[in-house]
Amino acid sequence: MSPIRILSLNLRTAICERDTSHAWPLRRDICRDVIACGGYDFVGTQEAWFSPDDPAADQAGDLARGIPGYGFLGTSRDPDPASGEGCPILYRRDRWELDAGDNGQLWLSGTPAVRASRLADATHARIIVWGRFHELDCGRRTGRTVLFANTHLDYLYEHTALQQAAIANRILADMARPGEPVFLTGDFNSYERSWPVLHLLGEPLPTAADFPPPPLPMRDAWREAHPGEPDARTFQAWLERDTENRRIDYVFFAGPVRVADSQIDREPRGGSLPSDHYPLSATLLLAT
Repeated sequence: MSPIRILSLNLRTAICERDTSHAWPLRRDICRDVIACGGYDFVGTQEAWFSPDDPAADQAGDLARGIPGYGFLGTSRDPDPASGEGCPILYRRDRWELDAGDNGQLWLSGTPAVRASRLADATHARIIVWGRFHELDCGRRTGRTVLFANTHLDYLYEHTALQQAAIANRILADMARPGEPVFLTGDFNSYERSWPVLHLLGEPLPTAADFPPPPLPMRDAWREAHPGEPDARTFQAWLERDTENRRIDYVFFAGPVRVADSQIDREPRGGSLPSDHYPLSATLLLAT
């Protein structure tokens, strides 16, 4: 089959840039072009604002309506599913059919099925949006499926992000079928050797050795495409202040998959960047 192209894109939530030079109406077409022109199979977005009554801030609605050929999955993480911040997934409808009975959204808390629930030390409710997708060939299912998920972890405390990563991993492990490829995109607010990332990779935590290992060890697409290279930043704060030259955005995967390529897109469009994060892409090959 053709390679699977995946993008992780933190959109920078519209309400935080309403009166700035990075306001959503000035970036709307840029973000849509990044997705549409890349021809990605799956796109995991973070910080997408749902606001149907405010066209200047309705990032989720603009993505759901404005990219021909793409389906949309996800709601706000907040009490009102139609209003607030979320992590929606977009997917190519010509290549993938969402399983209508096998998708959803859960909260990274002690009660994942409870809307807007959160861990005690979390700054916000955090979610994982997921779906099982059937591969299509000329409009017909081939029999192959993938499990694709997207998330956004907390930024304040590493131990909180670690717990959220562990909850997300358990959810995926419970849902994954034997031999099924699993993909997880997101803004993890965590560097490469941090607890949350080490946990997802199935590596021991140097100062938390008693933390249970993940039931579904995963792999880092960018690192596998660039072994031995120095890390490279994805959060750049609009290039308006210094940021560390380390990633916080990832494409993780598990199962019979190998990496063909992974890139950080630093190119401005029309002199502007789509977000305060660089888009991170990965091209992956499934075992035949």
